[in-house]
Amino acid sequence: MAIDALLKLSDKKILVVSHRSADVDALASASIVRLLLMDKNRVEIGIPEHVNRSARRLAETMEISYNMQPVFSEFDVLVIVDLNSYGMLGSFAESVRRFNKPIFLFDHHSASEDAIAERENSLIVEDAASTTELLWCFIRQNAPEKIDEQIALLTICGLISDTAHFSFASKDTFRVMSEAMERTEKTFSEIMELFSVKRELSERIAMLKAAQRTRIFRAGKTIIALSEIGAFESQSASALLHLGADVAFVGTMEEKSVRISGRARFSFIEEYNMDLAKDVFQKLPRFFQGEGGGHVTAAAFTGRANSLEKILDKCMELLIAKMKEKEPELSVKEYRE
Repeated sequence: MAIDALLKLSDKKILVVSHRSADVDALASASIVRLLLMDKNRVEIGIPEHVNRSARRLAETMEISYNMQPVFSEFDVLVIVDLNSYGMLGSFAESVRRFNKPIFLFDHHSASEDAIAERENSLIVEDAASTTELLWCFIRQNAPEKIDEQIALLTICGLISDTAHFSFASKDTFRVMSEAMERTEKTFSEIMELFSVKRELSERIAMLKAAQRTRIFRAGKTIIALSEIGAFESQSASALLHLGADVAFVGTMEEKSVRISGRARFSFIEEYNMDLAKDVFQKLPRFFQGEGGGHVTAAAFTGRANSLEKILDKCMELLIAKMKEKEPELSVKEYRE
C-alpha cells in the first residue's frame, strides 16, 4: 500500500494523531488531513496530553475539534502527522504500538530509527519547513481539487509558525506560501491573528531566568549557551539565540523527568554541516533513558535522568565532537564570572 492509497479510503473510521504539546503546525496538519478525507470517511483528531497556547487559539478561531482520549480500537486507520518517533506520542505511544491496522504518516522531522509506519505508507520530507508545506505539495500533486481556502489558511499558519516567521525557509516554502495566499482573501496580519497569543508573564520570567543562569562557552568563533529553568525551555533556547548565542541548549527537570530543547543559527549549521537532531539529540538515548529528535536547527529530548547538568554537558560534548570533524584542533573555553 502506497501513501497515496490514503486518498482512496472510504467508509472508514480514521484517527489523525499528532504529538504531545501539539503546536500550530501539528494541529493545522491534522486538520488538513481531516478536511482531505472527511467527505468519504468519519475522521477525528487525537492529541495526547497537551496543546500549546497558539494551537489552542487556532482551534478556537478555525473551529477545530480534537479528542485527548480517543479509543484506538474503534478506528480502522491511523494517520500520524508532524512526528515519526514513538517518544513524541506521549500517552498515545503504547496504543499506537498495538494498533495492527493501516498506519499512514506525514512528517518533516529527521527520520527516526524506530519507525511508526511502513516506509511505503510514509512521506517524510526533512527539507520541508513544516508538515503543512509537505501536505500542500502532496495534495497539489494527488488531489488538487481538494484545495480550498480552509486548507490554504491552515497551510499558511503552519508555515509561519514552524519557520519562526520565515527565519528558516527555502524557495519551496515561499512558493507554497504564495500559492496558498492566492487561495484566501485574508491579509497576512489577519492570518497571524488566527493563532497569535500574547506571552504570559510566567513565560517572560522563564526566559529572563534562562539568561540569568546561562553557562557560556566559546568554541572557535562559536558561542554556545547552556541553561536550566523550570519551564518554557524551547522559548528560552530561542531567546538565547536572539541574545547572541550561536547554539543554545536549555533543560527543565521535574522529579526525574527531563526535557531539553536545542536551537542553532542556520549560519552555524551550514558552517559545520550540523544537524542538531541527528548529530546531538538522536544520540542522547544511547546515554540516557528517553527519546530525542527534531529538525536541523531545532530539536528536543524527553526522558528521565538523575542529573540535568549531565545531559546538557553531553549535548555540548556531542556538538563539539561534530564541530571537530571540520576543525580537529578546536579549543573550548568557558566564560565564568
